[in-house]
Amino acid sequence: MNQRIRSLAVLLALPFLASCTVDDVVEAFGPRPDSQLVELADLAHAYGRTGHADELAAEITRLCGTHADGTVPESCSYTPGEATAADAFTATVDAVDEVPDDSRDLIARQAVQLAGDAELPAVELSTEAAEQARTLLRAEYAATSGLGTARAFLPAEQVDPLIDAAEHRIDLLREVLSPTGDVPVAEAGYEVAGDLGPADPGFPGMVATELDAAWLTAVRDADDDTWRRWLALVAGRGETHPDVGA
Repeated sequence: MNQRIRSLAVLLALPFLASCTVDDVVEAFGPRPDSQLVELADLAHAYGRTGHADELAAEITRLCGTHADGTVPESCSYTPGEATAADAFTATVDAVDEVPDDSRDLIARQAVQLAGDAELPAVELSTEAAEQARTLLRAEYAATSGLGTARAFLPAEQVDPLIDAAEHRIDLLREVLSPTGDVPVAEAGYEVAGDLGPADPGFPGMVATELDAAWLTAVRDADDDTWRRWLALVAGRGETHPDVGA
């Protein structure tokens, strides 16, 4: 834009600005809700997933910030709107790498919670994805080793379901890694992170929490949506996250 046109634009804007209040200016130029989070929140409202909808609304507010008195800027207030028809799981998975960086953990967790029993997609692992899968496989080996020891001290109903779920994920990880020719095998001497030992009643819950965190991190950091969908579907089977939509 040359200087003459720029000056003309400023002159044309002056009457508008002169007629505006401070609130009008804030409304016109203030923060706006993140569009991707708004779409997900609208979808959650449309399907009655109030738990997710509330989390997303709170995230929209957090990103926008508040005035000194705690109120949300008018320009950033969120009111549920009509949702574009979409599969909630697919839309959420695809949004993980489109939302702001510090919102990705939330969206990854919601994606896992929305995972159903759909068929796992065929994936061709990149170098980064294969290393993610190997890291997860080693974590599952460590978990089953620790839980196997815990069986000697704790009731079977506290331990066996977690072992069964871990062994299922191990089978799936070994299968997806098979074409790479580099599939880690279980080894002796695994150590599970955390302060509790296998004889402690809280040990199974600690192991489940650690595994959940590892899978959520993988979903968040996946390098493409197909691999992220595979991870979320596997993580959502037999996991310990609470029900959605309460």
